[in-house]
Amino acid sequence: MSCGIASVMMCIFKINKLTPGGTSVTVERDITAKYTAALGSAYSSETTGTYPQLLANVLNSFTSGNWSWHNTAPNDVPQALIDKVGVTSGFGAVAIVEPVILGVDWDLGGAHWVVVDTIRDVFGTRYATICDPWDANVHMQSFKTGSPFVYDAASGGFMMNMWGTAPKGDAKPYQGAAAKGQVKNWGMIYRD
Repeated sequence: MSCGIASVMMCIFKINKLTPGGTSVTVERDITAKYTAALGSAYSSETTGTYPQLLANVLNSFTSGNWSWHNTAPNDVPQALIDKVGVTSGFGAVAIVEPVILGVDWDLGGAHWVVVDTIRDVFGTRYATICDPWDANVHMQSFKTGSPFVYDAASGGFMMNMWGTAPKGDAKPYQGAAAKGQVKNWGMIYRD
């Protein structure tokens, strides 16, 4: 599964989980079928890639609101996150969220989709909760307005396993400089 399709699945769950009659658990094949229809040709997670406008179209078919892609200037991404996601003080779970999908351009090439679903203010420092479909971890990373939003996938991550056993092998596939990037070319997908 591509990280773009997985990010869409995360957003659908996060938005519909408390909606009466809403389908919060959406099957990957349903999302892929909608993406294929929007693409107008066969889709393969290994060769086709995912496009932000099409991801927004798929989200519009599974959730309420008007999802759209925004090619936000790098220094404006942090303020746009605050405006769209909102800021929560303190700790603990947040039931109702307004997730945003970020397109991260890796510093050493390539791109990746992640979801930010909450922003915490802890003693004046803002931390984004970044849900990464690649490593299945939640990354808590600080950021500042007026500067580019930097995602360092090799740090700030933790995994929660409800069944009490850790997965076999390397649960943190990210390492070194290849795991850093900014939101530059792929922008943000959010509900207006």
